[in-house]
Amino acid sequence: MRRVFLVVASGELGWSVMGTGTIAAEHMVTAIRAIGQVPLWVVSRRRQDARHFAGDLGIPQATTDLRSVWKDPSVRFAYVSASRRRRQHYICAAAAAGRHILCDGPIAEDSRTAAGLVHVCREAEVRLVVNQPFRASTIHQTMKRLIGEGEVGTVQSTLIIRGGPYQPAPTRRNLCQDGDRRIHLDASTDDIDLARFLTGMEPIEAVALTRSREEPPDHLAYAIRMSDGSALQVHESFRTADIESLVLVAGDRGVLAANGTLNGRGAATLQRRLNGRNELIPVRDRDLPLVTIEGFASAENGGPSWLASGEDSVAALRTAEAVAMSARKGRPMGIQLQAFPGHGLTGRAAENSR
Repeated sequence: MRRVFLVVASGELGWSVMGTGTIAAEHMVTAIRAIGQVPLWVVSRRRQDARHFAGDLGIPQATTDLRSVWKDPSVRFAYVSASRRRRQHYICAAAAAGRHILCDGPIAEDSRTAAGLVHVCREAEVRLVVNQPFRASTIHQTMKRLIGEGEVGTVQSTLIIRGGPYQPAPTRRNLCQDGDRRIHLDASTDDIDLARFLTGMEPIEAVALTRSREEPPDHLAYAIRMSDGSALQVHESFRTADIESLVLVAGDRGVLAANGTLNGRGAATLQRRLNGRNELIPVRDRDLPLVTIEGFASAENGGPSWLASGEDSVAALRTAEAVAMSARKGRPMGIQLQAFPGHGLTGRAAENSR
């Protein structure tokens, strides 16, 4: 059967959506169109899933065959929204085809695999950008700017709190893609990445507490010593009653506190406390998928500094692995800093020798 490609208008850039598992993909398709670019293909292991997703969202092509996608000269970018275990397959395929990649985070199930994917993309000279919605938040970007400008003085502590009953990610199929066994992984990597983004510091050592060392951690409290000596304290739970999220950065001159930025619902606020007084900072948050797609599309010209890279995902995964290991073993775990050539530092979990 002869395949007909959709010819996009001059100046428009085409995308392939790799994976159909989450509602996030639907939001990103809308964001792609909002900036004048075109979702052209949907790829899935299951032909029926690809066809249903493409039909629902008005995407012209659906396939299980990646070779068909790469033959289409209009496809410039790949958005990977598959399960964690499938992201490696799609990232490697897109890199081999010379397509720039936006992938949901974390980019892999473990830090070793993630580091290998960073190497593959670097060798192929393609961009690997990680979809980290917390970085796209205008409130968090404002916090980072104020911290960098010295509004709170020298950072002493960062506190991240969120929790609530476990709610499986919405999917188009009645399937659990990654299982409940590692439900903490997305939460931990997101929170660790946010702390690194806000402070610019790297994790050095982690100690964690959980209800039972025999169970996969779904109720965690942990502390991380950062490279500047400050402390990161995190509470993540899928067992508690619903908690309004809090991101607090405390310095020796003042405090910044963001409420409701991590739960994806309702209006969020940013408050500054200086000289014993609280001040509400007016910040109008934007649509996070749209901000992410705009940032990715502009990355060809340097791109905004807030975008998460593959190296950032490796650092967050290695730190999350140290947290999980500390919870299992009941003792602190060191995080060995390791540099990627030409890039920033990342952490590698290792047992503390003390």
